[in-house]
Amino acid sequence: MQVTPTDQDLHVIARFGAVAIALICVQLDYFALALALPSMAAELDVSSTELQWSISGYMIAIGIAMVPGSRLADLIGRKRVLLLGLSIFGLASLWVGLSPTAESVIAARVLQGLGAGIYFPVAMSLVTNATNPVERPRILGMLTGIAGVGTALGPIIGGGLSDTIGWRWVFFVNVPVALIGVVWGHFQLDESKDPELKLLKIRNLDWLGVVLIAVGVTGVSLGIDDIATAGFWSPITIVPLILGIVALVVFVRWEHRSKWPLIPPKLWKNNKFSALVVAASIANAGLVVMIFVATLYLQEVQEFSGLVAGLMFIPAAIGLSVGGPLSGRMASRIPGQRVMTVAMLAGAVTLVVLAVTSNTVIYLIVMGFSSFFLGLGFQFGNIAVQSVVKESEAGTGAGVILTIMVTLGGLAVVAAAASINIVGDGFPTQAASTVTLLTWAGVVGVLGLIFGLSQWRKAELHAPTDQGSEAA
Repeated sequence: MQVTPTDQDLHVIARFGAVAIALICVQLDYFALALALPSMAAELDVSSTELQWSISGYMIAIGIAMVPGSRLADLIGRKRVLLLGLSIFGLASLWVGLSPTAESVIAARVLQGLGAGIYFPVAMSLVTNATNPVERPRILGMLTGIAGVGTALGPIIGGGLSDTIGWRWVFFVNVPVALIGVVWGHFQLDESKDPELKLLKIRNLDWLGVVLIAVGVTGVSLGIDDIATAGFWSPITIVPLILGIVALVVFVRWEHRSKWPLIPPKLWKNNKFSALVVAASIANAGLVVMIFVATLYLQEVQEFSGLVAGLMFIPAAIGLSVGGPLSGRMASRIPGQRVMTVAMLAGAVTLVVLAVTSNTVIYLIVMGFSSFFLGLGFQFGNIAVQSVVKESEAGTGAGVILTIMVTLGGLAVVAAAASINIVGDGFPTQAASTVTLLTWAGVVGVLGLIFGLSQWRKAELHAPTDQGSEAA
């Protein structure tokens, strides 16, 4: 009996439905709060920009937890860690929905991020270890596309629910969804571990590295965030910034001495892997800034309701949903460096258009293209990295690229919020939106051009074998 593409897709969903649920939960909550911020701010008696930490704190917590989570999963079991993380995510969602204060919301969002972070890279490596090299790109592309849709659906659901039954339901709906994912995963997913780590225990985890990552990322984030309100040379800005930078420098040096490093130094000797990490991080930073600025622009500058502004993200959702499957198909046909160069440069152009246009129809259309190109950049990186590392290193490789990508995305949102605060004197304005988008268009465009000039001629297809990490 011949299997049709529809049958194949249904089979993938049956095998990895829990993974799809886990991924979409993480991505959905990236910006589910964005269009709910005004109603939240009014109820909790704070400003929308103060609640920005409910978004960036979530993203940064994910970044802090991903590498430790992937290493822990290699040791005790990837299925076990995915189910644990998804359970934490669901319980933290309940906490957010019940929170009486802004501080409680932010604390619960951080816990949400930690739960999501320990399982996010594990979800990808579970698929890698349960599939063969031929089917893997298509399946990863499909799942990445689903996750990408979650990113753009966040504002739609957040705006719709906050304008109808209330912002708390943005999080209450996560609870049954996470429960379904846990039950589905328990019965459907196969367990896998790294056989090379069978003699190690949890106490062997690089706990000093975990602390250094947490201190480094948190310190830099706090420093950037406080520049807008206190100035660069204020103690509350410069002290955490210096502490964070020092912690990250010490972390890099420590990883070369640790017996079981969180990020094995040999990964960075793989030039293909390093290139994918850089390009995916640039593209993702541009995407999350675009979505963050657009949520504030549509609701607080153009004064659309949360529901209407949320529905305006449908073109962005479509762009992201197309990019995932397309990146899966291209992964074995077009060199990654070239795809990601084009994605970054085209994405930078869309950010410029968004910055200067005042026509709402054009704005929405360009949002769709921006989501497609910038989304293609980070989605392609997630998929391609699985082909340039050993299968036994799939979890660590995914953890590294996602940690850097998501952490820098969180820092990018912090920086974008600081820019809006400075230019808009504490409020989202047309000028603040324009300056912020033009700034990030320049960042993405210049770094994309540098990346392309250095990588275009080196680009080559890499056959998906188990020898990926040997390639340079």
